[in-house]
Amino acid sequence: MDRAIEVLELMTGDNVRYPFDNFVCSSVIVGFCKIGKPEVAVRFFENCMNSGALKPNVVTYTALLSSFNLLGKFDEGCELVYSMKKEGLALDAILYSCWILGYFRNGCLMEALRKYREMVERGINPDTVSYTVLIDGFSKEGSVGKVVGFLKKMLKDGVMPNVITYTAIMLGFCKEGKFEKAFRLFKEVQDMGIEVDEFMYATLIDGACRKGDFDCVFHLLDGMEKKGIKPSVVTYNIVINGLCKVGRTSEADNVFKEVAGDIITYSTLLYGYTEEGNIKGIIKTKEKLEKSGLCMDVVACNILIKAFFMVGAFEDARALYQAMPEMDLNADSITYCTMIDGYCKVGRIEEALEVFDEYRVSLVSSVACYNCIISGLCKQGMVDMAIQVIIELGEKGFILDMGISMMLIRAAFSQMGAVGIDILHKDCNSISHTY
Repeated sequence: MDRAIEVLELMTGDNVRYPFDNFVCSSVIVGFCKIGKPEVAVRFFENCMNSGALKPNVVTYTALLSSFNLLGKFDEGCELVYSMKKEGLALDAILYSCWILGYFRNGCLMEALRKYREMVERGINPDTVSYTVLIDGFSKEGSVGKVVGFLKKMLKDGVMPNVITYTAIMLGFCKEGKFEKAFRLFKEVQDMGIEVDEFMYATLIDGACRKGDFDCVFHLLDGMEKKGIKPSVVTYNIVINGLCKVGRTSEADNVFKEVAGDIITYSTLLYGYTEEGNIKGIIKTKEKLEKSGLCMDVVACNILIKAFFMVGAFEDARALYQAMPEMDLNADSITYCTMIDGYCKVGRIEEALEVFDEYRVSLVSSVACYNCIISGLCKQGMVDMAIQVIIELGEKGFILDMGISMMLIRAAFSQMGAVGIDILHKDCNSISHTY
């Protein structure tokens, strides 16, 4: 199978002649989408079209639209649908469902609703997938009223919800803090004879965690095991995250012993122990992470850097920060803020300024990094330098945080009295902000 994929990937290159017919080309494009290679599907489609080997049909276009959605190229997906309409190809319920999903993923809820109405006006009957996409999209936004409305419409039209539909509805209830309704629906689903799956359990477990009802959480985990559903690391991570958020990181660590964790598990535990100031827990989790051989991500690095500063391991924090490019990771605004804030808190302002200079030449844009260094400079009495940073901040179009503004005023007054305030006002006159 891998060899076959490799050969087909080679055929996405330029100047390749395609001996395939329309059916084979379409099948290959759909196949690439199904195995999680949307970028290859798009390249293959483009080359097929250039070679004249393909006259795409609605199945081909649906697969491509799905690929564009996965690649975050929604505008290209829309252009694809518009070109279909120009060619006179009939859109079906599956393509509309895929198109509506793209609108939801881009946060365009009302446009998603308009496409649903357009679909109905064209005489295309929504199926289970169509309704599930709508219910899931509005559930994720907490629009339970619309969710219930679509469920009623679905049942009225004789379209039967499936386990995915009901899971999406439960998600909406949980998002709105109506866990009891979600749990009641869960019982009704089982009474209807619908086989529940891990995703449904995970949705309820997340809802119970949000509510802080951990008796219910562990009851649901027991229920999963009794039904022969083995919780995956995703479900365990929900439980671990829930416990860490309420300061029960040690209990979360005990849950961790039952599963081979991933980088999210370790990051969550490190974050929990860091928030609790549990140095022993931080060190133990760090050692486990190092032994696991897991690849770090930016989130894990940021949390570990913060933990290093907490335990006074400044050199370790610096070493990890500098090693990120070697791990093919780019520092983000949180990385820079954590480093700057960490150094400022222990009075190592020169090192904080060094990191700030590295931030300046990066592609990252964040007012938070400016706030961190200005705060550090003010605490060190370096008001003149803080003012220069503020001027730069204004030139970039950022607005200074009110709390930082007040800190700067206090620092200027403490250092130079009323004269300091006057100088501050004159120097910052170019910045559109009220002090």
